[in-house]
Amino acid sequence: MLDEMRRHKGWLKWSLGLVCLAFVFLYVPEFVDQSGVQNLPTSVLAQVGDHEITVMEFRRMYQRQVQEYRLQAGDALSDELLRSLGVGRRLLQQIIDEYTALAEAERLGIVVTDAEVRQRIVSLPVFQENGQFFGEQRYRQTLQLQNPPVSTTQFEEDIRRGIVIERLQAALTQWVSVSDKEVEDEHRRRNEKVRVNVVAFRGDDYRDEAEVTDANIEEHYESESLMYQVPEKRKLRFLLIDEAAMADAITPTEVEIQEYYDVNISRYMTPGQVRASQILLRIGDDDEVAVEARAAELTAQARDGADFADLARANSDDEATIELGGDLGTFGRGRMVPEIEGAAFALNVNEVSDPVKSPLGYHIIKVTEKQEELTESLGEVRDTIVNTLKQERSSSRATALARAISEEVSVPEDLDRAAASRGLEVQESAFTGPGEPILGLGLANEVSVRAFQLEDGEVDGPIGTAVGPAFVTVSDRQDPYVPTLDEVRTQVREDVLRQRALTLAQERANTVVTSLREADDFVEAAEAAELTVGSSELLVRGEAFPEVGVNAALEAVAFRLPEGSTSDVIAVGNMAAIVHVVERESVTPGQLSNERTELRYELLQRRQAQFYQTYLANVASELPINIDMVALEEATGI
Repeated sequence: MLDEMRRHKGWLKWSLGLVCLAFVFLYVPEFVDQSGVQNLPTSVLAQVGDHEITVMEFRRMYQRQVQEYRLQAGDALSDELLRSLGVGRRLLQQIIDEYTALAEAERLGIVVTDAEVRQRIVSLPVFQENGQFFGEQRYRQTLQLQNPPVSTTQFEEDIRRGIVIERLQAALTQWVSVSDKEVEDEHRRRNEKVRVNVVAFRGDDYRDEAEVTDANIEEHYESESLMYQVPEKRKLRFLLIDEAAMADAITPTEVEIQEYYDVNISRYMTPGQVRASQILLRIGDDDEVAVEARAAELTAQARDGADFADLARANSDDEATIELGGDLGTFGRGRMVPEIEGAAFALNVNEVSDPVKSPLGYHIIKVTEKQEELTESLGEVRDTIVNTLKQERSSSRATALARAISEEVSVPEDLDRAAASRGLEVQESAFTGPGEPILGLGLANEVSVRAFQLEDGEVDGPIGTAVGPAFVTVSDRQDPYVPTLDEVRTQVREDVLRQRALTLAQERANTVVTSLREADDFVEAAEAAELTVGSSELLVRGEAFPEVGVNAALEAVAFRLPEGSTSDVIAVGNMAAIVHVVERESVTPGQLSNERTELRYELLQRRQAQFYQTYLANVASELPINIDMVALEEATGI
């Protein structure tokens, strides 16, 4: 049990909470109706068909995931980083994906009984010892050891949903198959190899030889003028809620700082850890008194100077650590069964415990490293707490203000009234194109995307930006147009120069390709022509070719040519290339026979996943999905 708990701890902590996903969903639809606050009850964060995702449900899962992230990343995972990573949105989308699949399963009449849920749980290795379910009490204890603890009701509902979605996936994809030829083709594609020599002719090497006249420039502009079209630009009026300015005006009191420190003391603690080794003597059918006596004898030997690792290899019944000399690795509190943990944390470095009895048998523990628990003082973290309180409150105030403004604003004129009543200012940008920085907002991709979807007289918001929530309307438009030649002459000249240099490179390649193809020694002939030859080792598809790098066109030619042959000139981006196949290494039937089953399974899983992805995308497109974006910001608390 000890080894199983150690092995599956991370899986239990979070992954089982989302075990209902039979695949990691490949379809991630856009948030439906991104205009802002939806007409949902304040306790409901999102609605997927008939199912409501409550703020409490989301908050529980969000806190669990953030805690797991912070256990892995430590102090490096700040609130700012969580916000930039969009953890809250991605988690909500994951939950929406789950309920989309569950809605379809319900429509198709897929159900799972309590008995089936129970059978799945007792078959999970984390709840077994010696291949058998270890009992109701220890099952509940294992769930309670998670941080935060997981209720049996919630865990069993997660398992039920997991089985439902597994059955949905199976029902939808059971018809999918993979033929023998497809397996053989994929095996060959992955495993056949070529060794090549490559000569590349780069356009940039011929720029000095390329001549560009005014006539060339004018001709190119006339024939390709649409290439230089300036896209539509829009001028925006926006009401911005500046969270940073709000934060500057907030001064937390000393009482508030102390309270935050006390409530969140675990954030400033470095948990104690030990590294320990064990000798486990299982009782089984043996006489317990004899096992205990043997444990006492081994303890004495260890304390008298015998090498603990050698004793473990010779005597321990713990298959997971016996080859490691009993090494359990480094662990903190809550990671081991209580008996092991209590003994280990009570020992000093290099001290050996008395025999400790657990449900597994008798353990002899030796601590090899120890790190005491450390807690940063309030003085050490005061500035961090002050900034956190400022950010939390400014974010909360900005969210509340955005919610209030959203209820008042429906047409552009409303922005001025909402701003004036709060001492804010409606700003106006310069003309800006899609994806360009917006004067007053900087790079705000979501604002840009949504602004170019707005009709005249519409207002969109709140829209998240790096500064804070914003409400946006379009105040003016500049239609797309083709600039005059004088406006883009420099760009046109550069394009003509690049084309002519590439043409010269291709012409040079064409002058030597025949002699290289007919030469008895490709490398010798290329070097005689003062060309640089790149030579490779055996390559599989997807690897970089010398002189060129990863290139699909060159790869396709190289794997099609017979051994000893030379290609025609191949266009490769801003260069031309000639490839000579020195050696081919084909696959053998014996290689495929060893991998056929695994490869067929992989191809089948991929094809099933592709179909499942497409199917659920269609389901989601027909399913009403509403999201309260302001409630999402409040629920994440960052």
